Amino acid sequence: MRDRRRAKSLPAYPEQASLFDEISDNSRKRVKFADTMGLNLASVKHFSSADDPQIPSMVLSRLQSFPPQQHDREIMNNLCMSFTSTLTMDRLVPTFRMPVEADDFNLRLQQRRVTLEKIHVTQFDVRGQIRTRSHNSSKREVGVRYTFNDWLSYVDAQALPMPVDPEKEVGERFTFTMYTPPFLDISCSVHFAAYLRNDEGEFWDNNEGLNYTLRYQSMPTYESAAFHAT
Repeated sequence: MRDRRRAKSLPAYPEQASLFDEISDNSRKRVKFADTMGLNLASVKHFSSADDPQIPSMVLSRLQSFPPQQHDREIMNNLCMSFTSTLTMDRLVPTFRMPVEADDFNLRLQQRRVTLEKIHVTQFDVRGQIRTRSHNSSKREVGVRYTFNDWLSYVDAQALPMPVDPEKEVGERFTFTMYTPPFLDISCSVHFAAYLRNDEGEFWDNNEGLNYTLRYQSMPTYESAAFHAT
């Protein structure tokens, strides 16, 4: 039986084969540790305040160019406009003076039986107080009627009684809350009036027929924060 083992031929170019072997040996990864080579395992760099900072050449060229280029001025203008817009915010503000601050407040209360005292506007609602003269009525309902669309529709918010000092103040006091939509258009206004219903009839305080009105006004954010904190 013949030996079918394949004969191994010699390379045609012995010098090329030895070169390939040398390249293969050199390309193998070898790991060497710093301590075995007599080097430190850690390197510490100390920085001094007297050292000059390394500024990229592109940044340095812009700093050295004055006046700034048109492109740079446009970028700065856009940034300033964006920053200014964040400093202002639209808020509902009353267009009327608080009735309780008027000298004839008690006289108006006697004439109308019901009158608005004051309000406090927050980002999501309007809270206020109403004063009434209805001690002799067994049944009474106090609240405010308000609208966002010039009375095409409206909402009634009932007010709840709260303590009052009878030695210093006249009548009864009630508190109410009007909830405002968070995405109300800035061109819209909020109109409202206070009402009292009792055994004697129905009485209104609508600011001498003008309604109590809140309108949007741009306010700086720091003023807005102080406004809501009071």
